[in-house]
Amino acid sequence: MISYVDLVLYLDAHQPRRLRRVPPKKLVRAEELLDEKLDKAVLERVAQTCYKPLLQLLVSEKGLRLALRLSGTLLEQMEAWRPDLLELVKALARKGKVELVASPYYNSVASLIDAGEFVEQVKQHFKLLIELVGVKPRVFANPFLLYSNEVAWLVGEELGLDVVIAEACPRVLGWRAPSYVYRAPKSRVKLLLRDYRLSDEVAFGLSTGLQASDYAAKVSRIEGQVVLIGFPAETFGEFIPAGAGVFEFLKGLPRELSRYPWMRISTPSETAHRYEPVDELNVQEPVTWFEGKNVSALTESPLQAAALEILRELMGKALSSSMARAWRLLTQADILYSMKSDISAFMAFERAACALRSSLN
Repeated sequence: MISYVDLVLYLDAHQPRRLRRVPPKKLVRAEELLDEKLDKAVLERVAQTCYKPLLQLLVSEKGLRLALRLSGTLLEQMEAWRPDLLELVKALARKGKVELVASPYYNSVASLIDAGEFVEQVKQHFKLLIELVGVKPRVFANPFLLYSNEVAWLVGEELGLDVVIAEACPRVLGWRAPSYVYRAPKSRVKLLLRDYRLSDEVAFGLSTGLQASDYAAKVSRIEGQVVLIGFPAETFGEFIPAGAGVFEFLKGLPRELSRYPWMRISTPSETAHRYEPVDELNVQEPVTWFEGKNVSALTESPLQAAALEILRELMGKALSSSMARAWRLLTQADILYSMKSDISAFMAFERAACALRSSLN
């Protein structure tokens, strides 16, 4: 009897809602914070370079399947400006070619701010996926694969999901390998871990001619239950142009893997259902897929710390008012991340927060 190894391909597709550099001094509605013209222009470009060719490839290639996290902010832009992409997603989900993954609606750092708000944003994402695509997800992944024991508990107990995609952090794994299913402490949640070395090999190797045959041969030598590789969907065609062979790599991967009869392409929920966890992973301090595998890229600068304090200060009043969406737009992880090296990003955030504060007083 063949002992299979499942290959899970996870793509993270996201476009933020970008803040206007000079919002009004007082808000009447949340949309006054947004630079919709810029959002639409970026979506149109990335739709042509990445999203449409990627989805069409999934339609045409029989053996290619993957997990896809479509953030709420991307879904609402698709609904407004590119409904053709939503139709492709819907068809792929219906055929089992794509498994859609739950996350906080606003691609936010809500799990670093407030547990209840984190749960609420994931529920909003559930609702949007059901409304637009007709699918209720069974798997969860945070932006940047931000994960901790608390996230697992909330996902399992408050949201009713039992599979989480997380980062394979060496300081957590110790001697253990990422190629197995693990479980969270005191939770029913099963953990599938992104192999960052194999993922980076794709993300950085495609631009230098990585071949599907070579990659499949390497993956076939992994011992365990599962190999999960994950990266931004925009890697294909946007970050690395189509001319570098990125779509040919994806097209050829199922064929090359078929040379190894013990390898099969699976979805996260299929994989988690097939295997019992081999061990428990205790993750008390949050991990991410950033360099260092921690949250320092989101929290370590004084500007980021100040922004988080402002968000906590405004949260109570904002969430009990008509300005809840405005506050949630300010929790987008992209905004916080960009402050690490860009003071103008903080200034745009601060102006937006001032407009929100004026609206609440």
